[in-house]
Amino acid sequence: MSVEIIALIVFAGVFAVSAIRNVHMGALALVAAFIVGIGFVGEGLDDILEAFPVDTLLILLGITYLFGMARETGTIDWLVDRSVRLVGPRVSLLPWAMWLIGTGVACLGTSHAAFAVVPIAMSLATTHRISPTLMGIAMSSAIVGGALAPTSINGITVATIAEDTGLPYNAGLMFVLSVGVNALVVLAAFLMFGGPELIRRSRRGTAAAAEPAGSGGSGSATGTPGSATGTLGSATGTPGSATGTAGTATGTLAITDTTAAAPPPITRIQVIVLCALFALIAGFFGLTVLDVDVNLGVVALTLAVILSLLVPDVGRRAMSKVDWGTILLLGGIMTYVGVLTRLGAIDQLGELARSVNIPLIAAIVICVIAGLVSAFASTIGILGALIPLAVPLLMPGGGLEMTGFIYALAISASLVDCAPFSTTGATIVASAAEDERPLLSRRLTVWGFAMVLIGPAATIITMVLPPLLLAG
Repeated sequence: MSVEIIALIVFAGVFAVSAIRNVHMGALALVAAFIVGIGFVGEGLDDILEAFPVDTLLILLGITYLFGMARETGTIDWLVDRSVRLVGPRVSLLPWAMWLIGTGVACLGTSHAAFAVVPIAMSLATTHRISPTLMGIAMSSAIVGGALAPTSINGITVATIAEDTGLPYNAGLMFVLSVGVNALVVLAAFLMFGGPELIRRSRRGTAAAAEPAGSGGSGSATGTPGSATGTLGSATGTPGSATGTAGTATGTLAITDTTAAAPPPITRIQVIVLCALFALIAGFFGLTVLDVDVNLGVVALTLAVILSLLVPDVGRRAMSKVDWGTILLLGGIMTYVGVLTRLGAIDQLGELARSVNIPLIAAIVICVIAGLVSAFASTIGILGALIPLAVPLLMPGGGLEMTGFIYALAISASLVDCAPFSTTGATIVASAAEDERPLLSRRLTVWGFAMVLIGPAATIITMVLPPLLLAG
């Protein structure tokens, strides 16, 4: 058996062992890179570590540290509270409002930040008699949709891998496509799981609110918001594990009737943090437009350090919010992919892909594999592995050049995250009312595995096939 085949088998084994034994995939991949590189190939340690993505990890460090400070100062809570109050008595808008809020929060460095919104959303669903399946799918779509933003970990990862492999990639277009696809997913769930009834109830509630005082109350069956309390915290779970768990919550945020309580005032430090976040986003787009070669992580880390000088206690607490698990995960996967590339295993897989008479079939198979593995393992990990493997299909003569395959692959791998085997799905189920969890878990399982096929089919048809037909 050739060394290339052994290396590929070990790579597949990393995913399998991580899923079965719940061992950190990044640590496994990094150790496997050392074993294969040193033991089978005879490389030196420096050669193996050449592929360790220092620039990308610096981005992840700076981004997650800065947005960790935003959570520690209550800035994210303040934004969520203000956003929910805008909905008022329109109960049919609650799933959409929570989807928008979750998407916005997921854009802020790490999609895991949106896990703090999940308990609030599921509590509101119970209070207002909204289908927990609808709310769960809305929150999953928010998390995975915002995760592909240029300022979030998954989006940064895909952009970095595409850049390293020389593929054309537009981070803004990736985000727009991701949000658009997930909006359609939420719309489908809205129509299937009680959305029309919520619209009718909202109309009755609006009509009741227009009647003279005394004809209705804020806690009536018309669905006018009463008081719902959601627990805020960071859901913990080892990236790449087969089952994520909703972690210990810290603190609470009450979402109350806007007519019953005044909103909490914004503090001085929250204003400063909001300015820092605006500076980061403006800086990202400014640097992109000006084509300035400055690591975004350096900008984010600089802003975070400035904030920590102003409030040292918050800075120390925010350090625990840095997503070290994802940093290790991406570092391990990319290091092992570097070993595979130097061995020529990637080129061999490319030749195998080129041998397929219909490259479109190879693209569909890769997207299906991405979705299936991502349902049990890490989305970032599978993207880090499959995008380099798909490069030969996207090169001249590969049959898929200049297409949206990278966008299709990234979205296909993320749509399945609502399944309760992933960290996102497990957090949603754990945040629901206890009596709702069994049915919710079954429905999310069915929905997630349906996305394994529906996601690739929809994205290939809309993002890959049209350019091929135009080129033909």
